Amino acid sequence: MNTAAPASALPDTEQERPKLAPPESRGRLSFLRLVRSEWIKFTTLRSTWWSLALVAVVSVGLSLLQASAIASFGDDMPAATTAEQANADAVVVIVFATVLTQLLAVIIGTINVTGEYSTGMIRSTITAAPDRIRSLLAKALVVSVTMFVFSLIVFALAALITAPILPNGGVDFSDIDSSLMPLLAAALYLALLSALGVGFGYIIRNGPGALAVGIGIVFVAPVLVLFFPMTETFDWVHQLASYLPSNAGQSLFMGSPMSGEALDTAPGLIAIIAWPLAALAGGIAVLKSRDA
Repeated sequence: MNTAAPASALPDTEQERPKLAPPESRGRLSFLRLVRSEWIKFTTLRSTWWSLALVAVVSVGLSLLQASAIASFGDDMPAATTAEQANADAVVVIVFATVLTQLLAVIIGTINVTGEYSTGMIRSTITAAPDRIRSLLAKALVVSVTMFVFSLIVFALAALITAPILPNGGVDFSDIDSSLMPLLAAALYLALLSALGVGFGYIIRNGPGALAVGIGIVFVAPVLVLFFPMTETFDWVHQLASYLPSNAGQSLFMGSPMSGEALDTAPGLIAIIAWPLAALAGGIAVLKSRDA
């Protein structure tokens, strides 16, 4: 008895075998998907929301205290003679808290990197994006853009709260150069500092170590410069200090840095952009050359 199955019943391996997509299109992780992944990681961390909440409270609170202190002088305060001067006074009150919140911006960027190394999540990230560079850029983009938008929201709240208190009134946005531009510069500065923290996080890979370096460059270094006398011997120290990130940033939106000399707009922008770019370049070099 012939028990062989008819030819028509045998599977046609060429026709019925499921066709697989080409390797390059199968499971491809685009940069937009990496950005979405980094956004999910960024927003699901409780430390992110606590840090942002602290930035908002400190910023609005210090601006309110500054405005109240100015208003307490009453008639002793000289009245602004021009709209530009009134705007300059109001902007300084709004961005006054950046002296402290700049540290929180660095911390937010740093902990979002070092947290992955401490939990081992970085291995999953590198597995999903083997070239490693795109994951770093996606994280820096998410952190910095979030910090930029969030800073503008906080500045708007501070402007609304302090406007009724300030003797010369709030910000007059009809003069863009003296009102909106400094606030945009301050928001950009905080965003770039968060990217600087991301770069330090990838370079050092240790939370306390990365925070120490970031805080040292952003906050401690400008203070140490004040110990050098303003003499010809130490003139080079004060000139170099002008290009520290905090001094360059304050030159843009406050008009006068903590130490060093005030920079014009172009050198100030170049300085605050060059610092995070250098840190991210260092982070890329370390990420490409060392295992997670």
